Amino acid sequence: MPSTPPPPRPPATPFPGPPGGPGAATFAWALLPLVVPGAGAPLAFGIAAGRRPTAATVAPAIAYTAVFLGFFALILPFDVGETPDWALWSAFVLMVASTFGAAVHLLAVRRHVWAPRSPAPVPKPVPAGDWVAPALDQAARLREDARRLAEGDPSLAKRSGVGRPDRPRRLDDGGLVDLNHAPAAVLCELPGFNAALAEQVRERVERLGPFQSLDEVIVEVGVAPGFERHLREYAVLLP
Repeated sequence: MPSTPPPPRPPATPFPGPPGGPGAATFAWALLPLVVPGAGAPLAFGIAAGRRPTAATVAPAIAYTAVFLGFFALILPFDVGETPDWALWSAFVLMVASTFGAAVHLLAVRRHVWAPRSPAPVPKPVPAGDWVAPALDQAARLREDARRLAEGDPSLAKRSGVGRPDRPRRLDDGGLVDLNHAPAAVLCELPGFNAALAEQVRERVERLGPFQSLDEVIVEVGVAPGFERHLREYAVLLP
């Protein structure tokens, strides 16, 4: 087990803003609709929505994109030279309105879009052991709660998967193992157990029925004295 948890990865901050606020280069971005009439407005607001995805940037990006597509919807249905005057004038008005309107709009939201971002807080290193003890205490409390459930309502404990890590669980039992029902592969994970000891437990339960106490397990199976404390910590006996 590592002595310290892995440090959290700092969040990425694409398109970092200038340290002192919006710079002169952002004026070129705001005037993009004048440089590229029609396509400049959705392009500039697309950049704004990518950097600062709020209602003030996403909604205009959608609106100016719709206007840009509307321009072609008015022109393309007709053959060259046969476009009616109303379609030409409508397309012209859309183009002029989106070009100059978007430039003014971008200048108005320039500070909002390019405001400098607060630097991400640097995570403090966690001293060794500071996170281990609370985790162990939490697991011990979970085991104690699961034991009380097993004593008070064994049927519910079985349905909830107490002591059966090989089955889907409905609650966290802190790592308990039911010696009377868990398969040999699970019993092998207990401290002091091996494959032969696990099979011995399974054969004994199948032959004589469930164990009634941990003392009975320790005497009949022959658990090494050095592992008795660990067995009492992690073993549970459901009827």
